[in-house]
Amino acid sequence: MTTSFEMREVRDERRALHWSTTSEEFGDIRVRYPADIRPSTGTGARAEGSAIPTTLMISWSVFEDKPRLTGARLWIDGQEVQTRRNRWAVRKTRRALRITYEGTEYRCTAISRKRYVLTRPGLAITATDSGIGPKRRRLRVQIDGSAQPVDVSLAVLFSGVNRSHLTLCGAFRAACATVFNLLADNAARS
Repeated sequence: MTTSFEMREVRDERRALHWSTTSEEFGDIRVRYPADIRPSTGTGARAEGSAIPTTLMISWSVFEDKPRLTGARLWIDGQEVQTRRNRWAVRKTRRALRITYEGTEYRCTAISRKRYVLTRPGLAITATDSGIGPKRRRLRVQIDGSAQPVDVSLAVLFSGVNRSHLTLCGAFRAACATVFNLLADNAARS
């Protein structure tokens, strides 16, 4: 069974970005970043909706509104979930983020900078970000298989997360940026 829906990017009154849509099968769906995560520090992304569980990812990010995968913490319906990935792997499939929730193993794999796929046995959810500018950006979500609400919630959450670490080039750029930011910060302090 294949279904799909499209999300649009909008800004709210506090200048926070979010993806929003109404799906026939899963109701209203919103992905908000940066999410309001007080009293915790860092930046976060939150996926929530009328028929999907709330998922939240929090991480520390210097210059971005999106949380990074490095040191990220993930919650599904208020329950913290274990995530892991192989930072030193060369192939995309080996660099994938692995999530274990209630005995189910998920994998979030980057296909390109603007496209990723969340998989579990019997299901693949592909999300593709397209368009430039605040009124033209779209996120097309295609579901191949029988999806549960938690699957959709996890899949759309990663649209509000910095996934660059899942590609080798993106990880290299992120490492260089981190080193240069630390050097600039230390030079400014002295």
